[in-house]
Amino acid sequence: MPELPEVQSIINDLGKVLKGKTIKTIECYYSGTVITNCLPEDNPFPIRALAIKRRGKYIIILLERDIALIIHLRMTGKLIYDNFCGEPLKYERARIILENNEVLHFIDIRTFGKIVICSQKNIEHCLPPLGLEPLSDDFTAKALKEKMHGKKAPVKIVLMDQKIIAGLGNIYVCEILYRAGINPEKPANKITRKNIVEIIQQTKEVLTEAIDKGGTSISDYRRIDDKPGSFQNFLQVYQKQFCPLGHKVLRLKQGGRSTFYCPICQK
Repeated sequence: MPELPEVQSIINDLGKVLKGKTIKTIECYYSGTVITNCLPEDNPFPIRALAIKRRGKYIIILLERDIALIIHLRMTGKLIYDNFCGEPLKYERARIILENNEVLHFIDIRTFGKIVICSQKNIEHCLPPLGLEPLSDDFTAKALKEKMHGKKAPVKIVLMDQKIIAGLGNIYVCEILYRAGINPEKPANKITRKNIVEIIQQTKEVLTEAIDKGGTSISDYRRIDDKPGSFQNFLQVYQKQFCPLGHKVLRLKQGGRSTFYCPICQK
């Protein structure tokens, strides 16, 4: 599933090809992929894209007339930009058609991804409850400590909770905890303030590095030019046999996901 760095990388690329352009229409090829939510008009298209932003793992495209698109890639979704307007591609569930026949193909093997068309005032109602944005100034040790207060679950599970931190997933939490030297099985309510400060710092550093590298491509994720990101080449424990210091990396299941960690570096 694309996590925050992958979504932000897509948004950075979309800003170059979409901002200021007119969306002529959106075509849907798979029932339930495109959802219209309480629009003030039946068909707002054609309409110009004004800005693109992110909330957690959600892409939000602000349009004219106070309308918005909310795109959630979920497990296998990707947006591919080109000028091909022929028959739908394999696994293409929807298509955003721009001026000059430019196209954003919404490709999704598992069909869980969604495009929601709504009024901007309803954006928050169309999103689930989301926690702190980890690259914002609000992501502080004090704020995270308050969110983690009383949580007895393992710190790995808590950091992946989207109601606590928006945008983090399995890959990046494994990397953050390794760099912070924290065992993923440690109860969240046992994490010290010093540990929390380290988590904040490492989260910002890991996410920034991953965005600079265009995200992590291990399975389905691709940038809008259909090329992979490259941060998978810089992972230190995720799907590794040994950590950078040569210690054997262990793998365990937490919340149905594989956790990779070094029992020597992460006490």
